[in-house]
Amino acid sequence: MSDFPTSWVQLPVSEVVRNVTLTDKKIPQKSYLSSGKFPVFDQGQEYVGGYTDDAAMVVDCVPPVIVFGDHTRVVKLVNIAFAPGADGVKVLQPSACILPRLLEHFVRYLVTKIPNNGYARHYQHLAKSLLPIPPLAEQHRIVAKIEELFSELDQGVASLNTAREQLKVYRQSLLKNAFAGKLTAAIGWREKSLGQLLGFLTSGSRGWAAYYATSGDLFVRAQNIKHDRLELDDVAFVALPVKAEGLRTRIQQGDLLITITGANVTKSALVKHDLGVAYVSQHVALCRPTTEVLPEYLYWFIVAEAAGRKQLTDMAYGAGKPGLNLENIRSVNVPFPSLHEQQEIVEQIESKLSEADQLDQTLATALQQADALRQSILKKAFCGQLVKQDQNDEPATALLERIRAEKSNGMNISRNRRKPG
Repeated sequence: MSDFPTSWVQLPVSEVVRNVTLTDKKIPQKSYLSSGKFPVFDQGQEYVGGYTDDAAMVVDCVPPVIVFGDHTRVVKLVNIAFAPGADGVKVLQPSACILPRLLEHFVRYLVTKIPNNGYARHYQHLAKSLLPIPPLAEQHRIVAKIEELFSELDQGVASLNTAREQLKVYRQSLLKNAFAGKLTAAIGWREKSLGQLLGFLTSGSRGWAAYYATSGDLFVRAQNIKHDRLELDDVAFVALPVKAEGLRTRIQQGDLLITITGANVTKSALVKHDLGVAYVSQHVALCRPTTEVLPEYLYWFIVAEAAGRKQLTDMAYGAGKPGLNLENIRSVNVPFPSLHEQQEIVEQIESKLSEADQLDQTLATALQQADALRQSILKKAFCGQLVKQDQNDEPATALLERIRAEKSNGMNISRNRRKPG
């Protein structure tokens, strides 16, 4: 107790809460309704997981309670009648010695000290963790101070997130203007099909599974370009026979790769560096520009939401297709300025996007600092350093003794009532 005020006490979490029995009351996610009489609280990040109309599934407890995700370590304070999700949900009823809102904040702090064991159980560790119990009057002051500071912090975070969203809009607006001729003089622009600007176009072969290896040549799949850039941290390897059909799909520096099937359809990447020996999968189209067009120019056009991507998306989804074929790619219409103007457009795009990326990184760092500040506030509250102690407050030891006495007295009254007269 040396790290806590003398008027506080410490108890294991298991002695401060009642683990509410949920037998036969857990609703599987597939049974969630999109709306209903009762919300379903589960261990997911969303506050409400879904809904149910089945009153028999409502938890037998008196709100407010803490819903704890045994697998996810998610903490939710619930003030209404609800049903629990099926997997990993613990419902914790606070005792009279601690305010539910303070318990929520303290549990949020405690879970940061519990090792994240993935999908393993975490409540067993939380239950053994020591929870500080301040005097009741101080609990009210702590909660009020936390809410005040968090409110200010939330406003700042909202502003940072708004700024990041505005940057996303700016990026797409920049690309839209670039290919509408608004960044340059736009003199003598023509329009060509993408097929006219490609010297070579193909997609990966089928049957690559037979050639998978633990090392060897790189095998670029759709998941390697899902963020419109080439990401090789989870790359596969292949070992092809000398005369294999797949040799035609070998990647070169300057190639444009476009996802043509699956969830990432239209996502694209520019091969900026020599990858050595590398091939594309059947879900990726390999586009090799001619010398009359800059690969960078084609790349930025294809990823622009209002330009190439819109055309590809309309073809992929507008006709109910699961993806794109090579003819779709050939048919994309491309505004075609001179090489000099292409270079100017690319330079302006990359310069302005670099500035936007730097600003976005600054905002991301500020969001991380806000999260760290939130944890610092909780730490100070947890250690009794957030508000001043008042010697006139009833100590937590007296609070606990009074609660135990009231419980004991209540039990005695109940027993006396059961005795025959």
